[in-house]
Amino acid sequence: MEKLASALKAESIDAWRCEVDVIPGDNFVARIDEGLRDSDLALLVFSPEAAKSAWTRVEWTSILAREVSESRTRLCVLRLAPCELPELLRAKVFIDACADQEKGLREAVGWAKRLRDMRRFAESRAAAAFLDYEPPGFVGRIAYLERLHSALIERPAKFLLHGEPGCGKSTLALKFAWQAQGAFDAVAFHTCGRRPAEEIGVDLARRLKLEVGTLPPERQIQAALGWLKARRSLLVLDDVWDKDVAGLIPGPPCSVLFTSRQGVWPWATAAEVEELKSFSEAEAESIFALHLGSAVAAGHREALLDFARRVEWLPVAVVVAADLLEHQYDPLNEAAFALRLEALKNEVHDVPALFARAIAAQREQEQKVLFAAAVCAPQSFWLPLAVEIAGLTEAQGKESRNRLVNASLLRVQDRDRQRFQLHALLREQLRSGTGENSGTGVPPVTIHGQDGHATLRNLRERHAAALERLFRDWETRWKDCRECLPEVVFALELLCEGNAKDRIAWLTYWGYSTGERIGELDVAFRILQVEESFWAGREGRDAMDALQRIYGNQALILKAWGRLEDAMALHKKEEALCLELGNKDGLQRSYGNQALILQAWGRLEEAMALHKKEEALCLELGNKDGLQACYGNQALILKARGRLDEAMALHKKEEALCLELGNKDGLQRSYGNQTLILTEWKRYDEALQLLQKAETLSLELNLKSGLGYCYWQWGSVAQAQGDRRTAKEKYQAALEIFTSLRMPRERDALQAALDKLA
Repeated sequence: MEKLASALKAESIDAWRCEVDVIPGDNFVARIDEGLRDSDLALLVFSPEAAKSAWTRVEWTSILAREVSESRTRLCVLRLAPCELPELLRAKVFIDACADQEKGLREAVGWAKRLRDMRRFAESRAAAAFLDYEPPGFVGRIAYLERLHSALIERPAKFLLHGEPGCGKSTLALKFAWQAQGAFDAVAFHTCGRRPAEEIGVDLARRLKLEVGTLPPERQIQAALGWLKARRSLLVLDDVWDKDVAGLIPGPPCSVLFTSRQGVWPWATAAEVEELKSFSEAEAESIFALHLGSAVAAGHREALLDFARRVEWLPVAVVVAADLLEHQYDPLNEAAFALRLEALKNEVHDVPALFARAIAAQREQEQKVLFAAAVCAPQSFWLPLAVEIAGLTEAQGKESRNRLVNASLLRVQDRDRQRFQLHALLREQLRSGTGENSGTGVPPVTIHGQDGHATLRNLRERHAAALERLFRDWETRWKDCRECLPEVVFALELLCEGNAKDRIAWLTYWGYSTGERIGELDVAFRILQVEESFWAGREGRDAMDALQRIYGNQALILKAWGRLEDAMALHKKEEALCLELGNKDGLQRSYGNQALILQAWGRLEEAMALHKKEEALCLELGNKDGLQACYGNQALILKARGRLDEAMALHKKEEALCLELGNKDGLQRSYGNQTLILTEWKRYDEALQLLQKAETLSLELNLKSGLGYCYWQWGSVAQAQGDRRTAKEKYQAALEIFTSLRMPRERDALQAALDKLA
């Protein structure tokens, strides 16, 4: 601490320390309060001892509070010895001096010097300032301001600040320009927009009040750049669209800050670029407190933050909402809940118009992708699906993707899986812009060569048709279907509106089957619920037949989740409908599934009786697929009774039928169950051969539950052989699968097996 104070003094920086500056006999609490209040910067020298000090915590939290309220950097953390940093300090300027205290000391002094030089704001102002009004009500953004300070003030440089519409790029750049005046001889803030670089340059010369208006445009631009280059200047070029703006960079000693929706420009390296994100929760709270008062904002905190979440913390939306709510006399909770995109406008900002302009600025090809994406799932969408809806080729889709990502209109969720997302407000604007009388200023688009405005229903229909084409081949294209599975819910809602019964039935079957196969049971259940809501309350044979099928499939998912009572109740409803319809195929399926629940409850006699009913119906119907499943389940009961020879005989009949039918799903299940008997017979090599076959089939089909059972049985074989390492590895793999599938009985049994093994 003494070395640090001496090093600061050598740079003409006064260091206040309570050990030195509080005189014995003084009110030390009051003196420390004065020190904190009067100091411009604070260096927190952190160690395990400091981490335990309640008084130190009071000091640094008070400094953080000032940072947020004043939107100014105040705190740097210098760690002297290994210790855990409190969560609130993790985002601060951090210097690690654990390994090299001398190096840490130099970095801390360097930080203080940079901030001191930047803050010659008390009496000094830039000799020439060409700025708009200082942004009122500016809160937070401290980390970004620090980044701009370090990038542009210490030495001449250029820097790009980019982000999606409404994220506050212009406001932040203007605030920085106001704060940084003391470090420059001249500061100019100039808006570019969608204008040619020559027009921007001529306008810049006029803004700098240079008497060159009679000269040719190129001479005016040269004069403006020369004037900026002749002094230590800061030039802010706001809202850049054209790469030719590079010709307006004066060069050293002038620093240039660009703002743009695009994050890639030929004149900006990766080290010179920062993406501006949306507000943090704390920043949104500060905005509401500023407009509504701290007490009111705190009293309605959840309703206000719920609105901020709905607009994904977008700064312009939060600021406009806070302003509107300040003048709203309805109950605040209700007013915040009722705020919609079209209402987010005041004297300064018009959020719908902002997004409408962003859409209109794109080429027709990119607009098609945006409108198509707006009818896909809001959480994220699969790009090839949107490209197909838009009627573009794969190459056109990739080109548009790159342009839209660079323009901050598409968010990258998962590059490898081609998953992207629209901002919630952009999506809402696009959906409102697909009506013939939207009034949003969004121009008409051409979809699949049909002139005219693309209606929302038209796009939703294309969305449903694209999913039907994809899911028709779900067994071979399951990887692609996995990316679009949540989309099926939205497509079914449209088909239900159009009363398209056959299309509803097929898409539900394909979607449910995919979800059940790959372990996405939550989505599979939602798909079934949509179809159930369509048929509920309807009369007639079609409704009854659909509902018995829906109840049966829902029951299978509930059984997998361990909700056996609920599953049995649905199977009973399924059974009643099948009896009323005379649907023997559905009835045998219901008997078989009810029997499995009875088996789980240990009621083996009742279970076997139902399986015999199931077997009789399958033989009567010639239903070989149902028969193989029935044989397999009867074999499990026989095994539980110790009748292993009879059980194996039934499994062999099951295997033969599966091979005849090409039923790989049933085959892997049969192999897995045969290994249980072979393990009891201690024929371990045969058991492992069958498990390897079962694993191959499960991986080929992406059958997660089958793979989980396979690894479970594999672990049992390994344990019986005394191979504890393999047993633990296979049990752990199975546990992870059943945990992800939310199958509690299997999960708990595996955890018990692992505990016993340990």
